[in-house]
Amino acid sequence: MFDFFSLAHVIALAPAAPALGALVITLLLAPRLGSERLVAKVAQTALWLGFVGLLVGLVGWALGPAGPLQLGFGSWYSGAGYDFRIDLVVDGRSAAVSALVSLLLLATSQFSIGYLHREPGFNRFFLLMLLFGAGMQTLVLAGNLELLFVGWEIVGMTSVLLVGFFHERQGPVKAATRVLVTYRLCDIGLLTAGVSLHRWLHTSDWLGAAHAAESMTWPATFVGLSLVFAAMGKSAQFPLGGWLPRAMEGPTASSAVFYGSLSVHAGVYLLLRAAPLLEHSLAAQIMMIVVGAITAVISAMSSQASPDAKSALSYATASQVGLMFVEIGFGLYTIATIHLVAHAMLRYYQFLRTPSALQDALARRAALGRTEADEGAVRWEALNLRTRRYVYRMAIERFDVEIALERYVVRPVMALSRRLDRLESRLLALHGESERGGRR
Repeated sequence: MFDFFSLAHVIALAPAAPALGALVITLLLAPRLGSERLVAKVAQTALWLGFVGLLVGLVGWALGPAGPLQLGFGSWYSGAGYDFRIDLVVDGRSAAVSALVSLLLLATSQFSIGYLHREPGFNRFFLLMLLFGAGMQTLVLAGNLELLFVGWEIVGMTSVLLVGFFHERQGPVKAATRVLVTYRLCDIGLLTAGVSLHRWLHTSDWLGAAHAAESMTWPATFVGLSLVFAAMGKSAQFPLGGWLPRAMEGPTASSAVFYGSLSVHAGVYLLLRAAPLLEHSLAAQIMMIVVGAITAVISAMSSQASPDAKSALSYATASQVGLMFVEIGFGLYTIATIHLVAHAMLRYYQFLRTPSALQDALARRAALGRTEADEGAVRWEALNLRTRRYVYRMAIERFDVEIALERYVVRPVMALSRRLDRLESRLLALHGESERGGRR
């Protein structure tokens, strides 16, 4: 009898093939043998290999026993009662999102061959895209929090490097720094959740942690709040979403696949994967609902007031992701998963078509004499002029969230850092003087 369980192991090619492709491109670039055509061929071959491996693995899972399937590939590290296992989990949620990742990366690679032709960073873009693909597939298929954290960090670093893709200009570098700071801050939540799972629940496997949390309310609450905080930064939620419009400094292809479709939904997927654990924490559920609802309202209004197309799309993306947070908070996991996949495909298409969409809008204005923006403005005519001006000012300034963060968080932290730096310098100076005095 054919062993479908063994066939499912081929799904490991989904993250492994892009990683191998990135390694091949790196080896080609070292001796400067990587022409555009060769690099593009290597990238597409790796992505197609990963996609075929994913399909074969999903067939093996679908024809095998019903229910989630955990695939073990050994241990990365084991010692002192701790075991970092390389386990992949295949279920309806990971299958849908993993297939979405493969399809969008294939489309992006094909689009970017022409879009970035003769661009000095052509090879660098494909290298980062393959690394991103490996990280995203690892994140989606990870069977435990440690492996998910590995994919999470790869996705974060490649995202930052692609925001600063045009590093010869100051704007992209500043935007990339903002993204990096936000990611590193919220990664504390994910790291804290992982340590807490091992400390209190003695496991980081999603299924095992959910069972262990049933009898431990306080650890489940702490871990749940930490996971929500990590997801807030990755998915540009209130009050940490100011980096998303700035991320549009990267190439259109990376804006589409990273911040319109895949990377920005990583936080949502984290919450969906941890849903059985979050069900034991009412505080985490309330936090998701409140944060998502505030983000949905603020970002939707900022999208309508935004002066450029890509910023408007970025705010609209954050608004929809906020609704996904609300859905997860209410336990509507299937709806949230469908929403994630459908929204990712829509935004991907819209970001790629942004230049054409602007031309289409101008053509409609010339032909009809009225635009969708004019029609949208009619909804606000019921308000008096003073109220409309106030709402518009607040929307275009994102309700002063950035100003409040700068005044009450960034400045105090920077001031404390400078004081600690001066204190450290004085202590080092005193230590040096005492050592010189002792030698005498």
